[in-house]
Amino acid sequence: MLSVGIKMSDRYLEQRIHIKLCVKLNKSASETLEMLKEAYGDEVMSRARVFDWHKRFKEGRVDVHDDARSGRPITHRTNENVEKVRDLVRSNSRLTVRMMAEQLSLDKETVRLILKENLNMRKVSGKIVPCTVSVDAAAEGEIK
Repeated sequence: MLSVGIKMSDRYLEQRIHIKLCVKLNKSASETLEMLKEAYGDEVMSRARVFDWHKRFKEGRVDVHDDARSGRPITHRTNENVEKVRDLVRSNSRLTVRMMAEQLSLDKETVRLILKENLNMRKVSGKIVPCTVSVDAAAEGEIK
């Protein structure tokens, strides 16, 4: 029973708000879990998460949002590099990802992700084209 258009993080945020309310109403973690199960069914947070958030709110936490996580920041998929890849594709759509990566001094995976996710492009019949172009049109040479 996955609600359309609601991300998992939004659903958990809603549950954390309810957990915070239960703490203010002096409900135990077990009572809170049972209430959440009744309200959310299969989409309820895990027992460990409910107990963890219950404890955090009981200890005085106010914010219901996740804490910032450490991780590797996106450093190469910048607007500048997206423009460089776009310009390179416009100048020669027959370049391979490897050739573009070498010319731009970027990692192949970075170039591939820029093409796919930022520019919405893919390789069709030896050319890099927007994803909206059909494979049949590209194969029949209708793309100039």
